[in-house]
Amino acid sequence: MILESLYNKDEFDIIEQSFKNEKNVCIFINLLKTTSNLLENAFLKLNLKFQKINNFCYVFKPNDKIILSKMDEFNKGYFYIQNFASYLCAKNLNVKSGESVLDLCAAPGGKSVNLANFMQNQGYLACVEKNKERFFTLKETIKKYNINAKCFLKNSINIGKLCPLKFDKILVDAPCSTMAKTGFKNINKKEIKNLSLTQKKLLHSALNALKIGGELVYSTCTFLKEENEEVIENALNSEFKLLILDLDLENIKAKNGISDIKELHKTKRILPNEYCDGFFIARLKKI
Repeated sequence: MILESLYNKDEFDIIEQSFKNEKNVCIFINLLKTTSNLLENAFLKLNLKFQKINNFCYVFKPNDKIILSKMDEFNKGYFYIQNFASYLCAKNLNVKSGESVLDLCAAPGGKSVNLANFMQNQGYLACVEKNKERFFTLKETIKKYNINAKCFLKNSINIGKLCPLKFDKILVDAPCSTMAKTGFKNINKKEIKNLSLTQKKLLHSALNALKIGGELVYSTCTFLKEENEEVIENALNSEFKLLILDLDLENIKAKNGISDIKELHKTKRILPNEYCDGFFIARLKKI
């Protein structure tokens, strides 16, 4: 489908302009190792100006990224440099202490850091990654940020068969065509078709691993319907009984999911801004 047909002119202009503009830097504080006061004082000592978005997220100017990445506090795992849209994916899973949680495509580990903070490091957090190199990056992140989690070098497509009905909450941040960063000038139709098939298999696997009554967040950083709404439509037409739940995007501008199925309008296409990439997010409940 032609991308221009999915958005009105103003929305399309916002997306197209986002590929050209340098994003502000968003960081996520790791409250498992530090406090807001300690971290804010460290920023002020370096004359770094920031905007506090919420209790976890701060935004800095683009040029501050180099300074942030060299801070002792970053090297000690006190904060994670992360796009705000990624935080919203993990936040909307609404995890709680003591729950059994799966981060299905976990590397490099930023969303696992989010989940562990929201769980207060209490419960069971499983992090799965099939690529060996990325798996070791994930393990380093888990160690650096003092995350109570178990990491598994596994193909996520097989997790549903290996762990049926095991998890209370599952995050599926699926591999995608990454348009949020690269734009959409050169779309490889064969690649999109293969990605969509993989995404459908990943979501099916996750739904097998999800308990009855459990919740799941599916997300991508692409704008293509084939990788977003159509993946959710496929799940709705499968053997699972699912509800699509409302999302809390913390006042970030978004467009309803694009589908003839009214329920899918609860899924959201986040429109990029100065610190948030374009993303697709859907929240499902297995009933």
